[in-house]
Amino acid sequence: MKDKIIYIRGVGVIGWSLSGLFLSLKNLLPEIKIAIEPYKINPENVHHINHLCKLGAVLVETELNEASRWQEFQIIQDALDVQKSCEIVLDCSPSGVAEKRMTEYTKENYPSTKAFIAQGSEHKFGKQLLFPENTEILENTNDVFFHISTCNTHTLAATLRVFKSIRAEIANVDFVIIRRDADMAKNDPHVTGPLFQFPEGGHGTHHARLLNELYDTVNQYYAVTSSAMTVNSPYMHITRFRLELEKEISREEILESINNDPLLSLTSQVSSNMIFSSGRERGEFGRIFSHAVFVAPSLEVNGNIVRGIAATPGDSNVLISTIYAALKIMGHERINDVMRDLYGKVLKNI
Repeated sequence: MKDKIIYIRGVGVIGWSLSGLFLSLKNLLPEIKIAIEPYKINPENVHHINHLCKLGAVLVETELNEASRWQEFQIIQDALDVQKSCEIVLDCSPSGVAEKRMTEYTKENYPSTKAFIAQGSEHKFGKQLLFPENTEILENTNDVFFHISTCNTHTLAATLRVFKSIRAEIANVDFVIIRRDADMAKNDPHVTGPLFQFPEGGHGTHHARLLNELYDTVNQYYAVTSSAMTVNSPYMHITRFRLELEKEISREEILESINNDPLLSLTSQVSSNMIFSSGRERGEFGRIFSHAVFVAPSLEVNGNIVRGIAATPGDSNVLISTIYAALKIMGHERINDVMRDLYGKVLKNI
C-alpha cells in the first residue's frame, strides 16, 4: 500500500501535539505517513522532535532548520521530496508565516496536494473550518486553502452549540474572554497584566467578529458581542458568557446538552490551574482535546438568561477539527472510526 503523506510544518505548541495525536491513530491509519518540519531546531526542542520520530514521524530538513546538523536524528528527508508527494499540508508555523507562504503553495510546487490548512491566526488563509459547525463546506468544493478556527472561537462556538442542540433560540450573547498570557511551552516574556483589548467595531473585540465569520460560511448569524483582556497566567483562556434566549430553560437541560456533546467537558474545579493539571495528568500527550470545559458551579439560569464560565484548552482544542478536515479532504474511508477514537480521548469530566 502506497504511503499517503500528511506534511506538518511547524512542531511547536500545536504542531507537536497534532503530530503526536496523528501518530497515536496509526492502527486506524496505517497507510498515512506523518512528515514533520520544525520551523527551527535548537537544543531545547531536539528531544521533543526526536520523541515524535521514535513514534514514527519522518523529519523534514529545510535550509532554515538544518536538521542534518544534529546527530540525534537518524532518518531525515529533504523538503523538496516531501513537497512533491504529500497529499495534505498542515501549516502550524509561527503566526504570520503561513500567509506569507501562500504564493509558494501552488500546484507546480505541490503537485499531489489536495489542500493547505493553516491554524487559526492565519485569517487570510482561506475559509475558516471548525468541526462540526461548518465542515459541510468541504463537500464538493474546489477550495484548497483553509484555516482552522482559533482556540477561543472553538470555545465560543461550543457555547452556542450547547443551546442550539436543545433548540433554545439565542436572542443575543455577550462574551468576555480572559486570555492567558504566553503558553508555558513558549519562551516568551509574560505581561505584568492585566492588559485590556479594546473594541474594533460594533461587535466589540475580534472574537465576536471571527465567530460570525465562521457561521457566515453556512449562512448563519448571531447577535454576538465580546470583550477581552490578558492576565499573567500561563494556563488557560477563560470565557465568561451571558446569553439571552427566546424561551426559558432549566439548568438541567444545559448540563444534559453538555454531557451529550462528545467534544465538551464539565468540571467542578474553580481554578484554571487545576483544570490544566487534569489534562497534564490524564490527557493523551498531556492535553485536553475538548472544545470547552464548562465550570458547573458557575452556571446560573434565571428564566431566559444564562450566565457561566468555560475554560479553553488553548493548545489542543483545535486538533480534532484539524484531523477531521485533513481526512475529509483526503476522502479517507475510516474517518468515522477515527472520530470515534478521538471522542474517546476527550476528558468528559475534569
